Amino acid sequence: MRQTAVPSPATLELSTHRLWLRAYSPEMALPFWRLLQENRSRLLTDFPDRTAAVQTLEDAAHRIRTMTYQRRAGDLYSLGIFRKDTEDYIGDVTLRRLARGKLYAEVGYYLSGAAEGQGYATEALKAVLKYAFQVLRMESVSLRCAKANTRSQKVAERTGFTLTRTYTPTVTDSGGEPRELCCYSFQRNDFALQLLWRF
Repeated sequence: MRQTAVPSPATLELSTHRLWLRAYSPEMALPFWRLLQENRSRLLTDFPDRTAAVQTLEDAAHRIRTMTYQRRAGDLYSLGIFRKDTEDYIGDVTLRRLARGKLYAEVGYYLSGAAEGQGYATEALKAVLKYAFQVLRMESVSLRCAKANTRSQKVAERTGFTLTRTYTPTVTDSGGEPRELCCYSFQRNDFALQLLWRF
């Protein structure tokens, strides 16, 4: 089957009831860096690449330039999560195409410690899934989280993901002990997808 490329917009902004999800731009470098600095110890295990790559404000600006290039290429859609009522930057959600030109992707997200437990991750994830299926025409989106991370598992299940397997990787990026991971999948024809269109 022939794959159809979807042109990437020059800018990207998604709206939910309480949130703006915005493609990163140069002026976001400071809040992007600051959130990672303030939450580095709790994000290090699950986001070793992001935390390792962004040590300084200059690193943050470089990372944003890279993410802009990747979004325009259609490979990676990284969005900053902002509260509508305060305009505070509270986290990140990223949709990564698993192979160029293919219609399946993986999603990941994180929030500041102060923003957790208020439903923001579920809200942001639903918006990104709508974008993935309606605009990018994805066939499936996957999600992985540590089995010990029950909060992320609940977010995945509330959003409509189906647990497909658990496994323990043989190596880890952080150099620590391998952790058992839960793998979730969301297919285009999932019944739960219908609920997202009303969100």
